[in-house]
Amino acid sequence: MKKISTVPVLLIPDSVGWCLIRTGNPPQRYASLEAAAASLPASVPVHLALPCQDILLERLSLPSTDREELSGMIQLQLEKTLPFPLEEISSGFLIVKEHETESVVVSAVAQLGVIEDRCHPLRAVERLPEKITPLAMHLAGDSPSDETILLVYPEQGQTVVAIVENRRIVWTQVIPSVEPEELRDALPQLMLSAEMEGVPAEFSAVRWADSAPLFEEILGNFFSIPCESFSVESNLSSPEINLVPPSWESDLARGNRAAQWKSRLIGGAVIYLLIVVLAFVYLGWLKAKAEKIDVRYRAMQPILQQVQARENLWKTLAPAVDPSRYAVELLYQASRNLPTDGIRITEFDLQATQWRIIGEAPSANLAIDYVSRLKAEKELKTFLIDAKPPQLLPNEHAQFTIYGKL
Repeated sequence: MKKISTVPVLLIPDSVGWCLIRTGNPPQRYASLEAAAASLPASVPVHLALPCQDILLERLSLPSTDREELSGMIQLQLEKTLPFPLEEISSGFLIVKEHETESVVVSAVAQLGVIEDRCHPLRAVERLPEKITPLAMHLAGDSPSDETILLVYPEQGQTVVAIVENRRIVWTQVIPSVEPEELRDALPQLMLSAEMEGVPAEFSAVRWADSAPLFEEILGNFFSIPCESFSVESNLSSPEINLVPPSWESDLARGNRAAQWKSRLIGGAVIYLLIVVLAFVYLGWLKAKAEKIDVRYRAMQPILQQVQARENLWKTLAPAVDPSRYAVELLYQASRNLPTDGIRITEFDLQATQWRIIGEAPSANLAIDYVSRLKAEKELKTFLIDAKPPQLLPNEHAQFTIYGKL
């Protein structure tokens, strides 16, 4: 199953509520798991450490060193000892130590109903944990190797007494109180129970949580060995065991895909906003450039007006100074291109930008030929020459009208 490549956050039970552990940040404490779930950072995987009361731990000595064989033996043992079917549990195990032909293991079992109830606040915000472990196993990983340690710490209004063997929790008991007197009264019976279950009870050290300083005196008086404090939130190891129910795989995969799509959408939104910002910057640059051009245009406006005035003056004077536009020259060209002497020009009108010739030809074909000759005349190339269709007269002659426009 594909995971999001982000350092996960860890939710652990503390002395009265829950604590959120995130790398590089101080622990955040919440009165309930609902409050902690509502404060989870977005798009970050969640790991959940269960309190001791949700887990059944058992230390076993089994005649094998093969992990698959050990798993099968543990399943048979659980089937014999548990008061509910194996389909209703999630389980895992860790190897405490190995000999030539046997292994000492510790199995962890949690009922699916307990896990579902515990994770309901996380499911409500669609943040199912990718890994579920007992908190005691996290704490055991910080103990010295090849030693047997006693851990005592408060957990959600109760006191947990746990035995660590070779950095593995192998035995736990819960005292339903955090009062030092309750711990003092319960210790003799607890140590006797551990010995009767075959759990090592000779400790090299006793460790108590610094959140319960009153435990120090009780433990120091009971055990004649070194006692030291530890922080529940510091140096938490990550045990190999994972009690996430197999049926959650599809939900977790769906959640991971949703988180990936959300991350992609956020990335797309960032790119879109960047494009918008760049577009505004470009528009600002274009506006500044347009303002510079406008300033230059206004500065050149008097010169442009002067040039336009001269151009208009030349256009006005053109008929007077351009020989090709003299009336005499135009009449000469009109007469020179007559195809026959039978064509007569009856009217010639000259204006500043155009001229008009009205005449009469012996036939329509001669009138059309005359128009073609004027259009082909090089001396009249500055004019756009056009003509109306010839009109037949009662005497079978054709009247024509020819225009020349600049």
